Amino acid sequence: MIKAFFLFYEIFWQLLMPVLWLLSETTVSKWKDGFRSRQAKEFNDLPAKPIWFHAVSVGEFNAMLPILKYFSEFNIIVSTTTASSQALAKKKLAAEIMEGRLQVIYMPFDAPSIIQKTFSIIKPKALIIMETEIWPALIYEAYIREIPTSIINARLADKSFKQYKSSLFLFNWIFNKLSLVLAQSPEDSRKFLELKAPADKVFMTGNMKFAVIPEIKKDQSANLKRSMGFTKDHILMVAASTHPGEESALISMYQELKDKYPNLRLAIAPRHPERFSVVEDLILSAAKLEVVRYSKSNFKETGADNDLLTSNDILLIDTIGDLMNFFAVADIAFVGGTLVDKIGGHNVLEPAAYALPIVIGPFYFKNTDVVELLENSGALEVLESKLALKDFIDTLVKDKERRVIMGSQAYKVVNKNKEVLVTVVDKLKTMLNASLEQEMKANAK
Repeated sequence: MIKAFFLFYEIFWQLLMPVLWLLSETTVSKWKDGFRSRQAKEFNDLPAKPIWFHAVSVGEFNAMLPILKYFSEFNIIVSTTTASSQALAKKKLAAEIMEGRLQVIYMPFDAPSIIQKTFSIIKPKALIIMETEIWPALIYEAYIREIPTSIINARLADKSFKQYKSSLFLFNWIFNKLSLVLAQSPEDSRKFLELKAPADKVFMTGNMKFAVIPEIKKDQSANLKRSMGFTKDHILMVAASTHPGEESALISMYQELKDKYPNLRLAIAPRHPERFSVVEDLILSAAKLEVVRYSKSNFKETGADNDLLTSNDILLIDTIGDLMNFFAVADIAFVGGTLVDKIGGHNVLEPAAYALPIVIGPFYFKNTDVVELLENSGALEVLESKLALKDFIDTLVKDKERRVIMGSQAYKVVNKNKEVLVTVVDKLKTMLNASLEQEMKANAK
């Protein structure tokens, strides 16, 4: 049955490949970068016998990043799927890349022939996958090559779980080939067990995104705020990882509040870089508003406050890797993917680590456990409508004590749960050591 599955799976990918190529050359230009790499045709300067870590996008990469320092004695391959996560990974890991012990690649397409070629080139010691990347050819090829495979920070949305469950006769052999599953919650553990993951290999370790460690401490100093475009008296709201439909609501809210609160400022960081220009046009189309693109600003060189942002300006954060700096000087955080349906929300723990009061919309199904934990602690507010968003931001702007209390609670939640990183690393090293011991015994025979 497995052979039949992969025969049809290979045919599916071979039919799909010309379509993907055509789209990359025409309407979906963001796929063009790394297309040959995804076919295992351009792997250059790869380190020998690495541990292969995979994180699909920016959020997963940021959560995985703290783990990598615990594996400094190994060569490492980091694969990602999106262009923004590629850029961020190469920026954050530049020193290790220069040393030659780490390389960043695009995740290859899951066509069996491409995956076989990829493993033959990389020859990894282990495969460590972040969160929900269940690729049949990838996992099965690792299994038949006796390469231990772990899913860390593992989670399954209800919809995905139901789909796998209804087709378990097709997919149970995928899940039972896993060497280790480190789940975010007891509910995620239960789901993987129901999908036939090995019972002695599934552990509930918690959400690794709690291990986000700020690169710079929460700091309201005048110099730091000025370098980001704001004066010490500004109240800054950062809207992170926004999607279509959310920017318009935020812009409308800001239009209504900026005259009432002249010291209020708004910075918007769209989730996808290809939308930077779209959001810029959206801001410019709003009455009495201007846009300042952070990539084109000279705030770091500016000394006088009167050269910085006015109440008619919205700062567009159009760079990769700078969002944490803005959280460090912000007063309020909105996390996107939550005001519009079908996205499920993004990482609320990053602003929490900077002791910020957090505001989101009602659609957060990808982060239910963390959102409820922060909400129950009084650190986060879930708002059911755009009108409710405006009213609550109004409350936070005029009530500094409320902002401070919410931010303090957010930081306490993150700090209390940081031990998850140590637990995950310990489990991974146990898996890896067991595999290396087996390899040594096999070579000794």
